[in-house]
Amino acid sequence: MATLAEWPELVVVTKEQRFELVLKSLDSQARTPTLSDDGLQKMVFEKNHQLNFISIAGCGMSYLSPSIVSCLQLTKLVIIRNELASVPEEIGTLSKLVFIDLSNNKLERLPGSFSKLTKLETLVVSGNQLTNDGLFDFSAIESLHVLDLSYNNLTAVPPTLMCGKLVHLHTLNLAHNKITDVAQELNIIEHMKTLNLSENEITSLPWAIGQMEKIKVLDLSQNPFKDGRFKKLANDKRAKVSAVIAYIAKNAPKAPKSSPAEAEATEATVSKESADEGALLVRIGAPNMYVKRMESVTSIRPFLACCVFNNLDLTGENFKKFINIQTKLHASSLCANREIAAIGTHELKSFNPPLKYLALPRDELHITALHKKKPVSARELIEALVRVYKENDDMLSVFPDKNDLSSLNVRREYVQNNEGTA
Repeated sequence: MATLAEWPELVVVTKEQRFELVLKSLDSQARTPTLSDDGLQKMVFEKNHQLNFISIAGCGMSYLSPSIVSCLQLTKLVIIRNELASVPEEIGTLSKLVFIDLSNNKLERLPGSFSKLTKLETLVVSGNQLTNDGLFDFSAIESLHVLDLSYNNLTAVPPTLMCGKLVHLHTLNLAHNKITDVAQELNIIEHMKTLNLSENEITSLPWAIGQMEKIKVLDLSQNPFKDGRFKKLANDKRAKVSAVIAYIAKNAPKAPKSSPAEAEATEATVSKESADEGALLVRIGAPNMYVKRMESVTSIRPFLACCVFNNLDLTGENFKKFINIQTKLHASSLCANREIAAIGTHELKSFNPPLKYLALPRDELHITALHKKKPVSARELIEALVRVYKENDDMLSVFPDKNDLSSLNVRREYVQNNEGTA
């Protein structure tokens, strides 16, 4: 049975019920049992549920026990410069974790359960042996701010980073890997401020970066770029980030013009589409970029205008101001509380054109409310609104008969401008 006789540091933590366990530069192999012993770890973790910070650095640790799940208050986990070869799947139950540093170990993969750590803000796993196949789905960790995957064996930017959900990610370090190309979808990470892709195997200009104007710190050095001028610029420590981004943007390939045959084919498709169900097509000025208004919505919205805006900054206070302007327009005589007109604003990258604009019965229309994940039917939403309406005496006091709500008309704005609706 494991004892703490040779571990006075752990005895103090347990006896005093400390919230932090810190071990640094210890020769654990010279002690019995070693720090990698499952029995020792189980004894410590199960007796110290209160721990919120664990740091083990340079102690030759090669094993982490699943019993760490006993530390349900854990918010920060640091196991660096050790011999750790794996991380138990059970770690995904430590839902309060916001910071993990597992750098400089021997990890070849990370547990899939990491995707359950929805409060995680910082993940550092540099200096391991990770491959793309050994990563987990990052898309569920929407709170992620900082990700360091440098000094590993990645061959591509992890696709799940480019899902459009990581709205808080601002620092990404992919230096010293084997990445050969930068996917165009990388520009979906809108708030990126620090990006390190140095010491990889990238040969082509990373076009996506040319559209990431918020980057303040950018390192593309030590890559075998085919463009000699850009290679020199990327390796020049005096070069401004804005100059690097401007060069990429300036030399980005132009969208190819449609050939007469392609234009004719597009026109034929458009004509065929417009013949369906008495639809109205609204062109926006780009190939395949048009909106098809179906007959089912004609009586509700007899007129339709569409446009695309580029290079808008809708972050922070700008977004609030934009929504405020839109709200005022809806309340004005121009829109008459959406009875005359309604304005719908959506991110172009969130859907694939062409679009169909139609009306559906309330049981067939499913809505994902803003900041929600589970869709509900329009009927369920309206019934929920009616329940709230009935429970609000202040609202009902203006009606002579509180029990007669059969003619209640729920305004359309409650089911518009949600995810998946317009």
